[in-house]
Amino acid sequence: MKSKKRLLFAGVVAAIAVLAVPAMASAAVWKHNGSNLTKFVELGLTGGEVFETSSGNGMQCNLHATLVTEGGSTGEITEYETESCGNGVGAFANCQLNTQEAIGLPWEVEVNTTDLTIVEWHVKRTFNGTGCTAGEVNKTIAEVTVELTTPSAISEMEFEGETTGYEMFGSFEVEGGNNGTYGIG
Repeated sequence: MKSKKRLLFAGVVAAIAVLAVPAMASAAVWKHNGSNLTKFVELGLTGGEVFETSSGNGMQCNLHATLVTEGGSTGEITEYETESCGNGVGAFANCQLNTQEAIGLPWEVEVNTTDLTIVEWHVKRTFNGTGCTAGEVNKTIAEVTVELTTPSAISEMEFEGETTGYEMFGSFEVEGGNNGTYGIG
């Protein structure tokens, strides 16, 4: 009886292994000019974000970020800086950026088939100014989706995410000579 159970167990383990191999082989990874990336790379990103805390209450901000990877199916956002904010509406109409902090850096970046996911994106910003009624925005978004204009040769990316009481979207452009050189696949 024990040998039949062992054979059945071995058969189940073998079947799981056969099913798992194609899934692992098809996972997307970082690429450099079409080949799998095997070295450290730092991508500077410049762009902007629009956020809204409730309907009619939000602001546009200019950003700089740094994404690093050593290949494989992950990366990290090691820098996320709000350089300036303006064009506020509603509670943010008369506000100026006072402080900004990207909390929990580095943030993990997961490589998907055609896009990226930033995990545990967390930004805290404080505002001041005469007539500014919005004091602080301190939000964590569990997963921010990053759509790539051209996944195999990244030059631009659009991101979006939301959590209770907060929505954001924006875009980045890859800076300098890395623009269009690295991708996923």
